[in-house]
Amino acid sequence: MPGVTKDEIINVIIRRKGMKRSEISRRIKEIAAREGVSEHAAAVILAEELGVPLEGGEELMHIRDLVPGMSKVNVVAGVLRKYPPREYRKKDGSRGLVANVIIYDSTGKARLVLWDSQVRKYYDALQPGDVIKIIDPWVREGRNGVELHTNFRTRIIKNPEDPRVKEIPPLSEVRSYNYSRMRIGELHGGEKFVEIRGTIAKVYRINVYDACPQCRRKVDYDPAADVWRCPEHGEVTPIKVTILDFGVDDGSGYIRATMFGDDAAEVVGLTPDELAEELKELVSSGLTIRDATRKLAEEKAYTILGREIVLRGNVVDDKFLGLIIKVSSWDEPDYEREIEMVRSSLLKNIAEFERELSGEE
Repeated sequence: MPGVTKDEIINVIIRRKGMKRSEISRRIKEIAAREGVSEHAAAVILAEELGVPLEGGEELMHIRDLVPGMSKVNVVAGVLRKYPPREYRKKDGSRGLVANVIIYDSTGKARLVLWDSQVRKYYDALQPGDVIKIIDPWVREGRNGVELHTNFRTRIIKNPEDPRVKEIPPLSEVRSYNYSRMRIGELHGGEKFVEIRGTIAKVYRINVYDACPQCRRKVDYDPAADVWRCPEHGEVTPIKVTILDFGVDDGSGYIRATMFGDDAAEVVGLTPDELAEELKELVSSGLTIRDATRKLAEEKAYTILGREIVLRGNVVDDKFLGLIIKVSSWDEPDYEREIEMVRSSLLKNIAEFERELSGEE
C-alpha cells in the first residue's frame, strides 16, 4: 500500500492484535510464498485477513450497503448455497469457468460470482455454513439485486477475524429468512415472501436462453457483426440460463411454479449446455421451439415427478394460467424443522384454546 511500509504495517498489527513480531513475520513470509507477491503486499494481505485497517479506519459495510459500480469494498457473509461450475465461451473462442455462490449477512442476500482462476482457487473450499470475507470484488447489478464478481485482485478469507462475523445468523435461520410458510389453498395472488412445501406433480416445459453474464437478461444475436448484444451491457459473451415450469400440490391446492437459472438446472439435474443441446436436436427433428420445450420436459424431467420440495418466492395471479409462484430459492425439506413447525403450531393452538376456556369461565 503506497505510503505505508511493511514495518509500519507490522507495528499496526502489533498494536491492534497484540501479536508477536516473529509470528507476524512468519505469516507474511507464508502469504508471500503462497500468493507469489512481495512481502510488502503480503503484509497488506495479512492486515486484511486480520481485519486491521491501514488507512484511518475501515468502513464496515454490509450487503444492503452495496451499490452497483462500487469497488474496493469488503463484506463478511455466510455461504448459503453454491451451484456447480460451468463452462462458457470467451470472446477469443477459448473456454472459461464460472460458478455462483449465494451469500448472506444480517441485512440480506447476494450472489457471489467466481470467474476462471477464482473458481479453481476458492470453489471447492467454500461450503454452506462457512463465514467468509470477500475483499475487492466488482459490485454489479444482477437479475435479483446486486452481485459481487471476483477479479484478479479479489481475495476470499474463510473464518476471518472481523467484528461482523458475530452478526452472521446461523444457516438454519436464514434458509427461511423473511418468508412465511403458507398452504397453497390459502393463496389468492399478490402474496410476497411466501414459502410453500409440496410435491412436484407436473412438469410443463424446460427451456434455455442466451443471457448476459452480468445481468442474466436475454441477449440478441447480431449476425451482421457476429456478436451478442445485451440492451444494458452492450457486446457480451452469453451464458445459457435454464427456465423450468412445473406444478406443485400440497394437499390443500395446486400451484404453478416458474424457476430460473442455477436453481432450475439443479432441480432438473442437467447443465444448461446439456439442455440446450437436447433442445437443438428436438428442433432439428422438426418440432417447434414450444413443442420442443414440452418434449424436453417429458423426456428429461419425469424423474423429478413426486419429489417433495420447499419453494420460496412471490405469488401472482395470471389471467390465463392462474396462480403462479415465481421462485427465488428452493430447498429439500428439512424434516427436523418441519416437525418443529408442527409442534410450535400445536402449542400455539393449545394456548389459544386454553385462553378461550379461561374467558368463558
